[in-house]
Amino acid sequence: MSDDFEKNLRDHLHHEAEEIREFPRRLRGRIREGIAPRARARMSPQLALAGALVLVAVAVMAVRNPQIVTVVVSPIKGILQPSPSPTPQPFLCQDQSGASNGLAAILMNIRPASHGADGYDRVVFDFSGEIPSWDLTRQESATFVRDPSGQNVTLEGSAGLKLVLRDADVYAPTGPAGSLPGGPPSDLKPAFTSVREIAQIGYSEKVLSYGIGLSSSRCVRVLQLHNPSRLVVDVATSGGPSATAAPTPLPTIPSATDLTPFSCQDHGGGSDAGPAMRLTDVRVAHQPAGYDRIVFEFAPPAGGTAHLPAYTVSRQVKDPSGMDVTMKGSSGLRIVFHGASGADSYTGSRDLTPGLPVLQEVEQLGDFEAVLSWGAGLSRSSCIRTLELNNPTRLVIDVQTP
Repeated sequence: MSDDFEKNLRDHLHHEAEEIREFPRRLRGRIREGIAPRARARMSPQLALAGALVLVAVAVMAVRNPQIVTVVVSPIKGILQPSPSPTPQPFLCQDQSGASNGLAAILMNIRPASHGADGYDRVVFDFSGEIPSWDLTRQESATFVRDPSGQNVTLEGSAGLKLVLRDADVYAPTGPAGSLPGGPPSDLKPAFTSVREIAQIGYSEKVLSYGIGLSSSRCVRVLQLHNPSRLVVDVATSGGPSATAAPTPLPTIPSATDLTPFSCQDHGGGSDAGPAMRLTDVRVAHQPAGYDRIVFEFAPPAGGTAHLPAYTVSRQVKDPSGMDVTMKGSSGLRIVFHGASGADSYTGSRDLTPGLPVLQEVEQLGDFEAVLSWGAGLSRSSCIRTLELNNPTRLVIDVQTP
């Protein structure tokens, strides 16, 4: 500590002490005595004197401006009292969704890992850019519907999760440097306690979907992490299977017609062959046998051959852009036809509100470049069945009611 610095500091503190009239005279005298020059001996007394002078300076300035104390003490508290750890998010036995619409992303990698000691299996989806809009739906089987073909694919396990990513692409070898040479894997079989298989089941028009085969119905936790962007899906391994699994089909009254059973999973079928079919009618009605019915009727264009266009029926209500569509009810279905349009052939209502026991609303969501989509608002989550009928060509969707 230089002599000039000590002299200047003493002069300044002496001046400040004289200005503070609230200090008792005896205290001012002790301050003057403490800052009087003394012979320099060893370094330790000088350091002690410097610390004392700093404390006196803080005391003087605190009287003139009490906010000084807060400014000085707050950083010290931050050092002495570490920030509390973030509260872990709970596992939920329900469908989940998140992120923002319109954020383009590229899926770079998929990384499964077992965290048995912590009670879960983890699947990490790595992205370049932001995390895209996503939906995670639970189902009671490991059979999924491929998009856009509508064909069934069965993964390992007895239950499943379906993850849909919107406005997302899959990394190809021409993508950014530093990522996987061959892109993310399309089928993984880690065979963990809960997570048995992860497979790509759809990739069309920037809508990317994956199926996760599970050993049994389990609760899940989803985390959105950044730097880098990651969507983390944790599947519980402890605590037994979920007590609130995906809805199970209810028994129905037998009928003379041999109908397919209800199932609580996505459906698909039809074929994307030939010219685009023309939507001609949409009908809804309640059937006493225990279901609400939706009928989509089609006709071929002039000179074309009649066929049912490729379709998927999934438990979600979003238009192709990823924007949420609010409909009546608390649950929903999304019906997409590939190779179909009703732009110049369907003259009926594009927003039906029948108010049936479960089926509350049926509305057209999109009709663009031979991709026709409708949504159905339901009063509750229900199992469904689909029927493909001819003469005329029809897709029938039955929604189970209590």
